[in-house]
Amino acid sequence: MRHHVLLIAAALAACAPPHAATTATNAATSTASPAAFVINDLAEHDGDIQGCSVMLSRADARPSAGDIFREDGVESGAKGFVRIDGALIQVDLVRSDQNEKGGTRTFADKTHATQIVETLTTGAAHQESDSVEQSGTLAVTHNGATQTLRVAGGTAC
Repeated sequence: MRHHVLLIAAALAACAPPHAATTATNAATSTASPAAFVINDLAEHDGDIQGCSVMLSRADARPSAGDIFREDGVESGAKGFVRIDGALIQVDLVRSDQNEKGGTRTFADKTHATQIVETLTTGAAHQESDSVEQSGTLAVTHNGATQTLRVAGGTAC
C-alpha cells in the first residue's frame, strides 16, 4: 500500500507544471498587480473652486474626456479634487516648489490616505483667454497603491 502511495505521488509530481526557480527578475514581475483603484473623470461641478483653477486631464485622452484633477492655483491654502472609485475626494496643498517654468505641488487629504504629487511644466500663455498651458505627471497614491499618469491641461482665470 505504501508503495502505491509513493507511485501516485511521483506520478502527480511528474504531471505538475514545472516551477521556475525564483530569481530577482521573476520575483519582481510576479508581484506586479493591476491598479488597486480607478481614477474617474470629474463631473462638471465637482469641487468648489472660485477664481483661477488648474484643470488636468489624461494626456492621451480623447478631446471630450473630462478633467481627472482640478485645483485652485493659489500659492498657499490651495485645495484640489479627484474622483477615485466614484468617490469625490478633496485634497489640500501640503508642499509647493514652483517657478515660472513649472514645478511640483503635493496635495493630501486630511487622513493622508490619498496623496497627489503634481509635477508640471509651463507651456504657452494665452493672454486673450487669460490661460496658460501645462503638462506633466500626476502621481496619485490611494490607500498605499500608486498610479502615475501623464497629464495635460492648464491654468485658467
